[in-house]
Amino acid sequence: MSRIRGIAANASGTACWAVSGNTLYAIGPTGRRTALGTLLTSRGHVGMQVGLTQLVIVDGAYGYALDLFTNILTRITAPGWLGSKVVGYLDGYYIFAEPGTQKVYISAIDNALDIDALQTHVVGGSPDLLVAIVTQHREVWLFGASTTEVWQNTGGDTLSEFALTRNQSAFMQYGCMAAFSAKKLDNAVYWLGQDEQGGCMVFKGAGYSAQRISTLAVERVIQDAVDDGHDISQAVAYTSQIRGHSVYALQIPGAQTTWCYHVAAGKWHERAEYEDGEFAPHRADYHAYCYGKHIVGGGDADTLYLYDPSVNNNAGDILVRGRISPHYSVPQMTRVTYKSFELDCIVGKGKADGSEARVMLRYSDDGMPPVGTWRTATLGRIGESQARARFLRCGSARDRVWEVRCTDDVDFAIVRANIEAQ
Repeated sequence: MSRIRGIAANASGTACWAVSGNTLYAIGPTGRRTALGTLLTSRGHVGMQVGLTQLVIVDGAYGYALDLFTNILTRITAPGWLGSKVVGYLDGYYIFAEPGTQKVYISAIDNALDIDALQTHVVGGSPDLLVAIVTQHREVWLFGASTTEVWQNTGGDTLSEFALTRNQSAFMQYGCMAAFSAKKLDNAVYWLGQDEQGGCMVFKGAGYSAQRISTLAVERVIQDAVDDGHDISQAVAYTSQIRGHSVYALQIPGAQTTWCYHVAAGKWHERAEYEDGEFAPHRADYHAYCYGKHIVGGGDADTLYLYDPSVNNNAGDILVRGRISPHYSVPQMTRVTYKSFELDCIVGKGKADGSEARVMLRYSDDGMPPVGTWRTATLGRIGESQARARFLRCGSARDRVWEVRCTDDVDFAIVRANIEAQ
């Protein structure tokens, strides 16, 4: 079964491409696909980079260049081609990393089919192997397994001299655990990283420093995946900016959900599919912004989707929106009686068939995640702007945890919860 392996768009957002299985497709504004050529592999992530005249695709052993004017896909067979899992672009150079080495090498200006064997350099600030490449602010971030270096284009004095040189003031003692987790967003670089003492942390490049942004909860999920034998090097992330919400979304092999970092809020949330009453990782691994639309795809499917916050279902499947509260207790752990729980949220939207929408509530009294029977309250019919999502007689507990959920196909956003207790 074919699956999406990568998506890319040009800088102006007027052209989009996707690799599914072993086929490269051009994606039109209506989602129509046009096959442009085939690759020699059909599985695994692909690196994709759009330049001025070419789209370059790499999958480890092989590389390809699509001429953006003729739509001819050509395999890279230049003498200097050494293979690469990732590809970057800076000042016309396509930048590659030879797998399993410290070698970085570049193409001729705007021509990935022309690679000089002399245009190679060893990234030797630390004895770890190259993992990922990200270009940001006209600099190249070269991620090793446990360290990161930043290089820049100084041109070289001769044709044989390597055009990139190390920024001596930009060396970080944190590397990258997964090549396709390294992404740029909101004028910064994000990645799943590690150092010589340990790993399973998510970092943000703040200037030339690695700022840890993952919480202990996120790191435990990542570490549990490693302990369970999952290949964490296959983690993949995508970044998006939708209606001012900049998000770094990380797919962790073996995790039940997709973990997402909201840049403005500085907080993490989870995205997931709802399958047979259980959560599973969200179906998006890759993202591109093109034609004024957010295009996503991945998982085990060959399907591309539009990411639209105004839609309240998941491509026809149930869309679950929910929150779980922190522990609600007093320092003395005395019993608290809850007279009511009222949700301050969007109401009065109603279902398309004219019936009222509902919100669900359940809770636990022992500090554990809530389980058991859901109670429901109204979100109102269409136009019922004074509807109250209120629950009465909520019992008592020493350590209460609340969970709210909405599965109806309506707008749903929580402002806060008002709890009457004594």
